[in-house]
Amino acid sequence: MACAETRNGREDFAAVYDMYYGRIFKYAYSLLLKREDAEDVTADTFLAAYANYDRYDPGRASVATWLTRIAHNRAVNFLRSPAHARRGSLPEWHELPDTADHTRRIEASDTVLRLYARLRPDERELLNMRCVMELKFSEIAALLCIPEKTANKRWQRLLAKCRTLLED
Repeated sequence: MACAETRNGREDFAAVYDMYYGRIFKYAYSLLLKREDAEDVTADTFLAAYANYDRYDPGRASVATWLTRIAHNRAVNFLRSPAHARRGSLPEWHELPDTADHTRRIEASDTVLRLYARLRPDERELLNMRCVMELKFSEIAALLCIPEKTANKRWQRLLAKCRTLLED
């Protein structure tokens, strides 16, 4: 999907917002496991990105990487905040329509949420980067400021942990 271009060759911010809002929300949600918190972090991310868009350097990182880094920092700051410490840490259990057609989706959603709840925030972040955002190991490594081989090794360990958790 192509974005509108401005005179300086960078993507128009409205197009960036439209293109990446869903990905950034999913990323924030995977870290925070609460819809309202993810919405707040996503809004903060795009406000910060808009305020600093003139300083974005496409030569240093893709827009997706840049936005994800902002979202990561906002989510980590939120998790460290006193406001988060006062809240319960249980994940939301979204209700899907209770019909036979949705039974499998309900069970799958329940399984995924239970798995996410048992992972550390950094593990949820890696799982989301790879599975939801479909980032390459090179992109994950750039976001986490680690070597690509380290990102791959962490992924392998996370897969093994998820298999173990799902067997329990």
